[in-house]
Amino acid sequence: MTENEIEALCKRYPLPEGVEDCVLSREELAETLETSLNTVTSWLSKGMPMVQEGGNGKAYELQLSACFAWRQAQKADEDLRSEKVKRAQAAMRLALVGGSAGETIEALDPKTRREIIAAQIEQERFQRDRNQLMRRDDVQETFEVVFGIIRDRMNAAPDIIERRSALAEHPKIVDDLLDTCDDVVSDVRNAIDRFWRERPMREGVAEKSDLFDAHAGTSENH
Repeated sequence: MTENEIEALCKRYPLPEGVEDCVLSREELAETLETSLNTVTSWLSKGMPMVQEGGNGKAYELQLSACFAWRQAQKADEDLRSEKVKRAQAAMRLALVGGSAGETIEALDPKTRREIIAAQIEQERFQRDRNQLMRRDDVQETFEVVFGIIRDRMNAAPDIIERRSALAEHPKIVDDLLDTCDDVVSDVRNAIDRFWRERPMREGVAEKSDLFDAHAGTSENH
């Protein structure tokens, strides 16, 4: 990206109020944006701007404002694409049952709406049977099991390594290892928590909602 493009992006997506701009390393940026180092590396490979590229003994230098703005622009593009896909899917499903593009669920009679809902439920059941669609509780339980394994192994790792490698005479190494293991556990916990924060349960949404969000309920009430 050119300097003008980065400047324009930063004006469009400024840092949150109260956040001071600064130059960070990859590790510091990952911690600041509550993501992993691998994710930051992936973003860099996709074109995230950098002040200095790392390698050959040089550390990466990343401007927080530029990286934040770039990521916000990426999210906006992803959200726009997702919304376009949803609209295209809805229009196609409507067309397949006799509606026309641009119409909403109100264009369909109650019988057709029920058929669409039944088809969606059957599709979801089929996807669950093939493990293509998982229940939220199952995913959450699996995350907790995996986190428990990582936490227990990381907590035990320093003692095991100290015994096997005779590190009792090197307390600094043991302390550094403890800190590293604690960081790994903390990062995994934060990643799991962030996953659920970005996917909150939607209160007040009917369990058997149709393919066109709440339009069907609105239509039924009139």
